[in-house]
Amino acid sequence: MPEARRDITKLPDLSQAAGRVAPVRSRMPVYVDLLPPCNNACPAGENIQNWLFHAESGDYAEAWQSLIANNPMPAVMGRVCYHPCESACNRAQLDEAVSIHAVERFLGDFAIKNDLVPRVEAAPSGKRVLVVGGG
Repeated sequence: MPEARRDITKLPDLSQAAGRVAPVRSRMPVYVDLLPPCNNACPAGENIQNWLFHAESGDYAEAWQSLIANNPMPAVMGRVCYHPCESACNRAQLDEAVSIHAVERFLGDFAIKNDLVPRVEAAPSGKRVLVVGGG
């Protein structure tokens, strides 16, 4: 017997007005600006969907560039982070959560192995900096 399809998004009940009596056709949709659960749970505030999209399509260099915009050490964070993003992943309700920390670790290792260099968006200023006591 085939398993019943499970939706992860509940549809709103448009037949019931919140204290109002109005026909359904006169209601307007309401846009709510919320972060995806994994982004909301990420302590580093990473744009997880963006770099997962690039990694899934096989563009690992672009995925790494997107990842380091918020996380300059993905190889380290992929190993030490306790990955609360996976606990909040919507995909877990369907089959299993995406292994975000493993992809993050892979992208960091890929960048090290292939000597990837971060893109510099700023124009050169011609000035030099000396850091004293930086380690």
